[in-house]
Amino acid sequence: MITKQEYIEALERMKESYYNLDGCMSAMNKFKEDINLLIELVNEHFKENIETNFEHYKDGILDCCINNLAVVKGIPKSCSKTDCNDCDFLTIQKDCHEIAKEWLKQPYKKLTYKLTKFEFDLIQTYRNCHESCKLSEFKQLIELKDKGYFKNVDKNELIKDILANCEVIK
Repeated sequence: MITKQEYIEALERMKESYYNLDGCMSAMNKFKEDINLLIELVNEHFKENIETNFEHYKDGILDCCINNLAVVKGIPKSCSKTDCNDCDFLTIQKDCHEIAKEWLKQPYKKLTYKLTKFEFDLIQTYRNCHESCKLSEFKQLIELKDKGYFKNVDKNELIKDILANCEVIK
């Protein structure tokens, strides 16, 4: 995958070529216009949009708790099924609904996967698979998940993302 920086560097090389051209003025002006257009397109394409918690969890919120949102350890839950002491919104100063609205507007932060040494070593053996490989694509890993391993890992998560966002415990 080509990064924004690689595009920008290529465009800068093109710009340098432009200034080293000797020739007709109209050709050089057209070249410069094209480069500026490409720069705009690259910046537009790589415009950074930060995913909010609402965008990430909207389906879960709509399914379980649109009218009574609670969050436990960073994950949306139904308020009516959650003990107030377990809720991340527990406060005396503000109304829970106001805190929930503020939480939904915050950028989404991926939870760190907590893996045992065995789970980490095992999934590490899949690190060289294709970039789009998911946990669910490997029968052995799914069977282990069904037996209780990889508890907090979504089966549709990419192997590379699990490895990039994990912490080894005990």
